[in-house]
Amino acid sequence: MKRTLEVVFWCVVVLIGVPVFAALIYTILPKQSGVDGATVASDARLASENASDLAPTGELAEMFSFFSNATQIQRDEKEREIKGKIVRWRLPVYNVSERHGYYVVQTKSRPGLVSTFCYVRLSDDAAKQYVLSLKENDLITCKGQIAGTSMRSIEIRPAVLQ
Repeated sequence: MKRTLEVVFWCVVVLIGVPVFAALIYTILPKQSGVDGATVASDARLASENASDLAPTGELAEMFSFFSNATQIQRDEKEREIKGKIVRWRLPVYNVSERHGYYVVQTKSRPGLVSTFCYVRLSDDAAKQYVLSLKENDLITCKGQIAGTSMRSIEIRPAVLQ
C-alpha cells in the first residue's frame, strides 16, 4: 500500500508539478525585446510600401464595432479578406502598453471608426520618446500589415508610426 501511494505521488508530481514549474519559469524569464538589424530593415521596407485603399471607416467600422449586427462568421470572413493588406490610418490613441518586445498603441473605437492594436518596434530613442509621450486622444498615423483581429479590433503587426 505504501509503495502504491509513493508511485501515485510521483505520478502527480511529474504530470502536474513539472508543467506548472515550467510555466512559472517561462513567465519569470525576461522576454527578448531588443531590435535587431532585420527588424529595422523590415520597418524601413514597410514604411516605403504603398498602402491599400482600405479605410478604418464605413463597412469595416460597422462590422467590428461593439454594437454591430454582424455575426461572428461575417467578421471571420472579413478578417480573411483584409488579412495581409498594408494600411495607413490616422487614428486617436486610447492606450499604450508593452507586449512581447512591441509597444502596442491601442486606438479608440468611436462610432464610424474601427479600433486597432498597432504593434510597433522602436529602433531609436527619439521614436521611443515619441511613443512614451502619447496621451489618450492624440492622433497617430499607423502604417502596417493587418495581422488579424482581436476583441473586435484590427491588429496591425508589424507597424510603424509616421
